[in-house]
Amino acid sequence: MTTAHELYERHKLQKHEPSLRGVHGTYLFEIANVGHWFISVEDGNVEIKEARHDADCTIRCDEADFIDIVEGRRNLITASMQGRVKIGGDLALAQKFHGLISAKLQGKKLEGKKESRKEGKEKEAA
Repeated sequence: MTTAHELYERHKLQKHEPSLRGVHGTYLFEIANVGHWFISVEDGNVEIKEARHDADCTIRCDEADFIDIVEGRRNLITASMQGRVKIGGDLALAQKFHGLISAKLQGKKLEGKKESRKEGKEKEAA
């Protein structure tokens, strides 16, 4: 199973996310019994730190829910309505974060379909 720290290590070097172009704000993820991650977004430029700072949007949850949300198995907004996640501050930023996750998942699905088509064409040619 993936841990919150592994997700942090995977994403901490990400410097730009095109789907966040036009977004300006900060997030603080408080993961129970694990730690805090501060994310600053400035017109698509992203900076991620393992730190606790005041933020425009704070998202609190346990590690399992955090992983499920980031990996697309759980909807952030639905999890909030179920009481699994607490969102404080700018709810519009929370919705943009949810949109980012959805966009990334769609991109991965499209890449997978392109690879499948490419492999199929290569087999047909052989």
